[in-house]
Amino acid sequence: MNSSRRGWTDSEEKLLIETVDSFLGKGLAKKAAFQEVAAKINRTTATCSHHYYSIRKKKAPVTDDSPLTLQDCIQCLKNIQQPDSLAGENDRLQKEKKELLYAQKELKVRYESLLKKQKKLQQLLSILKEAEHYNEASSKPVIH
Repeated sequence: MNSSRRGWTDSEEKLLIETVDSFLGKGLAKKAAFQEVAAKINRTTATCSHHYYSIRKKKAPVTDDSPLTLQDCIQCLKNIQQPDSLAGENDRLQKEKKELLYAQKELKVRYESLLKKQKKLQQLLSILKEAEHYNEASSKPVIH
């Protein structure tokens, strides 16, 4: 990591913000995003974290005593960027769900087939035990 003080380029700031937003959109920790960016731009994780919060603080609206309006809320919601990967993630999960349901059906068919085989084997075992019992009874000498 480079310990000398140097300014942040626009591309570094953009990478930092996009990476953190992407991680947050995926439900991942900011710390992991800071670590990833730090490795890419040769800075410390702490520096990335500090700069990220500094950027966010500068972009935050100046607070005053005036109440929030509906228009303020709408504008804030418009500024929140949804990651493009959500649609892709949804498609992937839907496909995975279909595959799992298909696999479940296959397993159910196999399970039923195995149950039938087990029932037949139990019947055969019962017949063998009966035959064994009959064989033992017939091999004893009969005393009159």
